[in-house]
Amino acid sequence: MAKRSYNQYCGLSRSLDLVGERWTLLIVRELMSGPKRYSDLATALAGIGTNLLAARVQQLEREGLIVREQLPPPAASQVYELSAAGRELAQALVPLAMWGLRHRFDEPRQATEHYRAEWTLVFVAALIDPAAVAGVRSVVQFRLEDSAAALIIDNGRVRVAAGEMDSPDLLVITDLPTLAEFAWRAPRPDELATRLRIEGDTATAQLLIELLCDRAQPPASAGEFR
Repeated sequence: MAKRSYNQYCGLSRSLDLVGERWTLLIVRELMSGPKRYSDLATALAGIGTNLLAARVQQLEREGLIVREQLPPPAASQVYELSAAGRELAQALVPLAMWGLRHRFDEPRQATEHYRAEWTLVFVAALIDPAAVAGVRSVVQFRLEDSAAALIIDNGRVRVAAGEMDSPDLLVITDLPTLAEFAWRAPRPDELATRLRIEGDTATAQLLIELLCDRAQPPASAGEFR
């Protein structure tokens, strides 16, 4: 598959030369929650097609944005993960994802639209200040309509795991528009109490409320660029 270029000496066009093809950034999103097998990527990205997925993965590997690793036995599987440059790109995607949530959170999910809870939580996790969770070890399970994923906080690191975790410290149940809204707009504590169902450890619940309420607000608009 021939590589296309805008042939413009510009940071944005150069970025789009690297990752502007369809599905490419969604592969990066998938790897934000950790290493994945090729089959994991194919399952998550329903509709991409095997040949196109292979081409996109190979391009990302050539550009040094993802790397291949061999898991030790008993898994002994080959996985893909973000390189240092890929993690840098993932951080750059967070404002774009927040922009998308800000402009779509009040739209209902269509019956044809796939959804995985980790797609939202990877961006929520990226907004959490590592210093705010230093020394904290906790598992916060989210159930978002028909999907589940967890935030795993481990001494300053926050990662996302798909599915249901055994014996989480906290369970959060909500709908997609509510979580999407809170992902981009820091809520008030009373809003969390009335719009989220939270069950479990009181200290962990208080931590979650603080993380969601105290983080920096995103820009209200792009008026300054007019």
